[in-house]
Amino acid sequence: MKKITRALLLCATALFLTNCGGADSDTSPFVGQIEFTAKVMGIKSGGTMTIDAGEQKLTYRIDALKDFLGMDMVVMIDLKNMISYSVSPKDKTYMKMDIERKDMKNELPSKKEIDEMRKEFFSKLKATGKEQTISGYTSEEYKIVGNIEGVKDAKIWVSKSFLNRIIPMWDAFSEIKELGIEDMMIGFPMKAEGKSDGKTFTFEVTKITEGKEALSDLDLTGYKEMNEMEFMMNMMKDNPMGGMMDQLKDLEGLSDHMEGLEDLDVDLDKLTEMMEQFN
Repeated sequence: MKKITRALLLCATALFLTNCGGADSDTSPFVGQIEFTAKVMGIKSGGTMTIDAGEQKLTYRIDALKDFLGMDMVVMIDLKNMISYSVSPKDKTYMKMDIERKDMKNELPSKKEIDEMRKEFFSKLKATGKEQTISGYTSEEYKIVGNIEGVKDAKIWVSKSFLNRIIPMWDAFSEIKELGIEDMMIGFPMKAEGKSDGKTFTFEVTKITEGKEALSDLDLTGYKEMNEMEFMMNMMKDNPMGGMMDQLKDLEGLSDHMEGLEDLDVDLDKLTEMMEQFN
């Protein structure tokens, strides 16, 4: 997990800060939804992020979960109350878990790691001086020179003004401020393209919808709360793993029932490759 945290921090810090004109001139905390497309490891997908920066809530939905596992799930994070929710919009069910600050802090890089990241960051990320307007926001172009965490031959476009509208969301998590990474925060990621470990990747924000009416993913009115096992069983019933339902009902552990996986209608090589990114 530290590997992906470090990689994400390098990208995220390569993706944050400031202000311009048009949409860029709005400095209010962002309330609305961001739609994006992506291609990673040869898999084309997309998703959404719903954000209420003032209330410190966000959700994200990754289409690949639905496309490859049949799981249409929304993850919601409430940073103000330190609670995470896994939500099934189709079934109007959810489960919630407390976010342990201690665990989050343990996943963050050390000061030594931050110093190493800063040195690598400033030596390999170069502004080109070019700009694009992406989803209404002025976005500055940067080029990665060399290799950062397996990413090379890459360009990223970041919006300084859009980042500033999202920053209030992190006010509740002082541990992030204590990292001292402000000098590496150059903008919110609006677009990226390049290669990671030899494979082409792309990412682009395709639409930004502002306003309270775009916050439906944050509203759990009428949803039923379930415990973790109930929720996961419910999510699995309509996907390719549904054939294991009868085996799972009386399980105390899953290890003795892994043989059934070989009969699933799932691309296990791609699934394994996706899961390895989080190790």
